[in-house]
Amino acid sequence: MSYPSKIICLTEETVETLYLLGRSDLICGISKYVERPPEAKIGHPIVSQFVRSDIEQIIDLKPDLIIGFSDIQKDI
Repeated sequence: MSYPSKIICLTEETVETLYLLGRSDLICGISKYVERPPEAKIGHPIVSQFVRSDIEQIIDLKPDLIIGFSDIQKDI
C-alpha cells in the first residue's frame, strides 16, 4: 500500500491536522484563508481561495491527494 506524499489542503482544518500529526512535510498547497498554524503560509504555495482555485497550479504540483470541504468545493 502506498500513502500520499503530496497533499493539497483546501481548508484550514486539514492543514492544522497535518501539522498536529507532525506531517506538514506532506503539504504541497494550501488555501489563502489558512491562519493556523501561522507558519503554514511560509513555504506552501497558495492554490485556492475557498471556492476558487488555480487548477493549473494544482496540476503542476502533482498532488497525490486533494482534501476539500464538503460539496461546497466539489467543482474544484
